[in-house]
Amino acid sequence: MKNEGNVVVDIGNSKIKTAIFEGERLVARYTANQLEEVFQQYDKPGYRWIFSSVGEDPTVHSQISALSDHLILTQDTPLPIVLDYHTPETLGVDRIAASVGAFYLYKKDCLVIDAGTCITYDLVDKTGVYRGGAIAPGLRMRMKAMAHFTRRLPDVSTEWEEIPIRTQGKTTRECLVTGAFDGVVHEMDGFIEAFLKEYEDLAVILTGGDANYFESKLKAPIFADFDLVLTGLNTILNYNK
Repeated sequence: MKNEGNVVVDIGNSKIKTAIFEGERLVARYTANQLEEVFQQYDKPGYRWIFSSVGEDPTVHSQISALSDHLILTQDTPLPIVLDYHTPETLGVDRIAASVGAFYLYKKDCLVIDAGTCITYDLVDKTGVYRGGAIAPGLRMRMKAMAHFTRRLPDVSTEWEEIPIRTQGKTTRECLVTGAFDGVVHEMDGFIEAFLKEYEDLAVILTGGDANYFESKLKAPIFADFDLVLTGLNTILNYNK
């Protein structure tokens, strides 16, 4: 590997993803427990860093501040897209990065569905303008909410993959899992259908930690891209050279 490149760190609600790019090419990925190794290996001349964080991690943030060449993505960071959003100061940086990644890859009207802790729907059009979207509860959040806001329903969020999904559930646990999972599928299909009415030539990109559960369940053709936020962050970093 060359002694130069971009180090891209995406700090999400439940995971930390890190990647090394050479130019526009992703050459290495690291897991959350390898982040310390990444700091030690790439904190040297020739490597530029970019961070996207939706939460607060004091340890990571103290390490970031010690880096010589880094960029922390905020709503004020210069971007290769335009934000048409009434409250840009509240727009999640992960949503920004994913939208940048989609526009960079497809150069057309794009709907980004990020299936994570929450499910976000974001539209960036073919002119490079971010038009907004929607935020909905994520899969496990729905399961936990049903248990939390009722007296007797169990929390199936940690065991749901072992429970059959049936249109006609035969146990309460089956009903809870089916309601949450199929509810997400119908929701995604509905949003895609609604956006297609306004944007006929639409690329639908599915990303996020739960994307693999849904990529084969949706009616419309989609692209599954688990590195979309990382690609967007690298694009933003290159744009700010």
